[in-house]
Amino acid sequence: SFEQLKQIAVKSERKLLKSINIFDVYRGDKLPVGKKSYALSFMLQDDEKTLNDKQIDAIIKKLILNFEKETGAVVR
Repeated sequence: SFEQLKQIAVKSERKLLKSINIFDVYRGDKLPVGKKSYALSFMLQDDEKTLNDKQIDAIIKKLILNFEKETGAVVR
């Protein structure tokens, strides 16, 4: 569920993750029965400095790894 993904994201990145939102849910014939596809957006912010691409990429990789590990999600 989105709530489960949100909890994983917050647990994964407490300091810089300011918000997580869902902007699309797909259920249809392109997915296996009982599966759904979520499109999520993340707002990352450091109050002291500008984040660079390397920092952002590391956070997103950590989020993806934890989503896959804790829910069995497949990120596409």
